[in-house]
Amino acid sequence: MAAFKEFGNVQIGDDLFQWRVRHWVGAPLPEGGCGGLSISISVDPGRRRELIVEFPFAEFGLSRPRSEPQFQNRLRACIEAALEEGWCANSRGRPWIHLADLPA
Repeated sequence: MAAFKEFGNVQIGDDLFQWRVRHWVGAPLPEGGCGGLSISISVDPGRRRELIVEFPFAEFGLSRPRSEPQFQNRLRACIEAALEEGWCANSRGRPWIHLADLPA
């Protein structure tokens, strides 16, 4: 099994989104426990509005995703959900935070 890369690209339609790991395990949450994997996504990092996807700790725990293709599909679904919520990838401004739900 190849090592999990900490960055990559996801194609959705005509847009190419670049992603990178922000951190593996986050700070304590107000409701208890701690945050999980956090990913930064942008069409033009540093110049366009960033999307931050926060995964629940229960999804990956202290380990890395097992399969890169499955993780890419998971990211694709999170990006599409953020776009439906109102994130505009080509705008500028503060990062948009998307809290990912546990997969069904």
